[in-house]
Amino acid sequence: MDTSRNARLFLGLNAAFSLLIGIDLVFAPAFAAELIFLEPAGWQSLVLRILGAGLIVFALDLILMATDRFVTKGQVLFISALDLGWVLGSGALLIFANQLFSGFGVAAIVAVAVFVAVFALGQYFGAQRIVAPLSQASVRSAGEKLLASVSRTVAAPKDVVWKVMTDHPRYADVADNISKVEIVAGNGEGMQRRCYGLKGENWLETCDLFDEGHAFGFRIHTEADDYPYPISKLHGEWSVVPMEEGSKFTIDIEATPKGNFLTRTLFKAAAKRQFKKVLADLADAWAARMEREARA
Repeated sequence: MDTSRNARLFLGLNAAFSLLIGIDLVFAPAFAAELIFLEPAGWQSLVLRILGAGLIVFALDLILMATDRFVTKGQVLFISALDLGWVLGSGALLIFANQLFSGFGVAAIVAVAVFVAVFALGQYFGAQRIVAPLSQASVRSAGEKLLASVSRTVAAPKDVVWKVMTDHPRYADVADNISKVEIVAGNGEGMQRRCYGLKGENWLETCDLFDEGHAFGFRIHTEADDYPYPISKLHGEWSVVPMEEGSKFTIDIEATPKGNFLTRTLFKAAAKRQFKKVLADLADAWAARMEREARA
């Protein structure tokens, strides 16, 4: 369930409004100054252009948050606090520097403050509905590598969780980017499985870690001709530990992107959000299956 939807809606509206005003101020500061201020002055255009640039940066940050289903309550409340600061600052301008503004300028400041107040309230009440996801995913850079991880506590005993995790052919049922998995050879450490992507592309994965009942790991053969991702090295490890009530499983991924410095940097920036979504969805789907089988 997407508990951040309402908050992200108001973040998106806030972003669009801020971007529109920011662009106007950056590209037409003189025209805006003529409308807003009572008497012209040399500093007005510069101040409005700087303000516009700040609003554009703010809007871009809001766009990232509005499109991130994992946005946190704290992040949204911080934006609401900034919006409240804008409203209070607008009030202070009208109280202490009212003589600087034309009638249109006063009306514009009030109108913008009203919109910002609406966004702040919408974000605040939307944030109250945000619940931390059960599948805790994280992605970070470590030198040339991208490290991704997700953990999930489930109401299922450890043996059931392990059975589901090691049911390799049915891994395709929970992994959105895989259509089929087949065992090629072996069992335990040294086992090979072949994974098929959504467009028929396929690659081998070799088990290089196997601790019965606890953990296993796979090295993905990214050198395959039709391997679909720009990754030179990829390793995944799956593990499970018992808890007081149920079990906790964890997936750890270590990836090294291909290409030069620029392409690697761009890939890591884009992949951070995508990895997080893929891992959280995988953990959610796996958890549902584990708990369903535990009840059977």
